[in-house]
Amino acid sequence: MTPNGIEIRPAGKGDVDRQKKIWKLCFGDDDAYIDFFFTSRYREDKTLLMLLNGEIVSMLTIIPVEVVTADGRTFPSAMLYAVATHPEYRGRGFASRLMDFCDRHLKQNLMEMSVIVPAEERLFDFYARRGYKKGFYIREISIDAGSIKKLTGGTAFRPFMMPASAQDYNIRRNSQLKGGLYVAYRDEDIAYQKKLSVLTGADIYAIDIEGIYGCAAVERIDHDRVLIKELLVPEHLVLQCLGQIAKRLPAAEYVLRLPAYRGAGWGGIVRPFGMIKSYRHPENGTVTDRYGYLGIAFD
Repeated sequence: MTPNGIEIRPAGKGDVDRQKKIWKLCFGDDDAYIDFFFTSRYREDKTLLMLLNGEIVSMLTIIPVEVVTADGRTFPSAMLYAVATHPEYRGRGFASRLMDFCDRHLKQNLMEMSVIVPAEERLFDFYARRGYKKGFYIREISIDAGSIKKLTGGTAFRPFMMPASAQDYNIRRNSQLKGGLYVAYRDEDIAYQKKLSVLTGADIYAIDIEGIYGCAAVERIDHDRVLIKELLVPEHLVLQCLGQIAKRLPAAEYVLRLPAYRGAGWGGIVRPFGMIKSYRHPENGTVTDRYGYLGIAFD
């Protein structure tokens, strides 16, 4: 502990209740979802905490990932997740100090880069001041059930779609994203996404169509809306796959997320989704590629 009462350390026994309170105040998730995270994904050794006079005031989670470049290079990296400061302690630089500590920790552990998905648009500026650059984008399209039925009514091919294991999903995902800048996850993190999807009444899926092996991660938002968090198939097959998802998970509205470089003919909104920071090669062009893809992100 420093003379000003500040301590930064990994999480330990007895810290969960305070972290849950901060999570609730900062992100507004319901108790069931928060409990689910701390039961299914939380790791003490991957969580950093800042304390002021013994009270937890800021926290962040480290998720090991790889950044894969268009030419196939891989960089050991970390996704920073659930970065939060108790509202009573904001504006005092605690999150910045915690992230500085995290940077040193990641460098010591030979991480090349870190990535982050800002929880709100205004936070892009905050993370930019911390050395992050916009590097990952998505195309987001809202489409109603009637339009899907109309658009897919005459398609010749019907995708075969079934729940996937985390391992199979990851193989398909990496294959579909090969040749571009993207974030690759570990099987255990895809397994967590599967649990999230199943919790909502959906799943992660393997999709076979025209000899193509694709995948989709889907969550039901509520009775009327479904979020297709990730759909990775060649662009000309998206509509057929969308129709199959709608058949399996009836709803009034579907929110479809695609890599930003796909689906331009369908409109939607292309928006920044994630940011990236390089520790060892700040001049490396991988941090500024316009259409990098992160996807999933457990947001």
